[in-house]
Amino acid sequence: MTENGIDFALALKISLGTSLAIMVPTAIFSSYNHYRTSKFNIRLGIVLGCFGLIGGIFGASLAISIDFKILRMILGIVFIILALNMFFKVDKKSHEEINENLKLDLRKLFYMSILGLGVGFLSGLFSLGGGIFIIPILTIVLGFSMIEAIRTSTIFISITAIGGSIPYFLANIDNNNIFLIGYVNILYLLIIISFSIPITYFGAKLAYKINGKLLKRILALLLVFFSLKLMGLI
Repeated sequence: MTENGIDFALALKISLGTSLAIMVPTAIFSSYNHYRTSKFNIRLGIVLGCFGLIGGIFGASLAISIDFKILRMILGIVFIILALNMFFKVDKKSHEEINENLKLDLRKLFYMSILGLGVGFLSGLFSLGGGIFIIPILTIVLGFSMIEAIRTSTIFISITAIGGSIPYFLANIDNNNIFLIGYVNILYLLIIISFSIPITYFGAKLAYKINGKLLKRILALLLVFFSLKLMGLI
């Protein structure tokens, strides 16, 4: 099966690999813009991201070699459940309680390692930066506000996407396209990040001007839309 003269399976893997590579510089600049706007605690994002990088390598390696239609259906259902929880759940934790969650001890480090590895694996497997997973977890499980979850996720994504990109860059494929390094199209990568990086500045500014509850519900609706797309229902 081909699409525009390119085998569909090859085209899909190139799109997945390139999208992960795009997330690396985009998320780095996004986290920088968030940090410049508000000097937030970056430790949790770094810890999660380091474990996420490892999980991302394994997830992307598996994605290169399997057909994951069933996994996409399962993930879509999980996303819809998370989205409904985000949309209707009322924030109850105080800012002090949330800050307490940022203080890492050995027990929390163990939980963060499992969380980082798991989310990193799924991010690499489905070629997503990880924000679509980590933001609902931080808001629902840890009770983070949307802006705190978004800031932490930018650190996580920038590190995790590196791990997810590595197997795609290192893949040995039989193709004569001079713009391909493994499954990553360098031309598309450069074109897209030339637009995505400047936009991160405005995105970071806008995040602080939107009501947190509204921002959470917008993300929940986007999560439902993404889930339906993932399952092939729209």
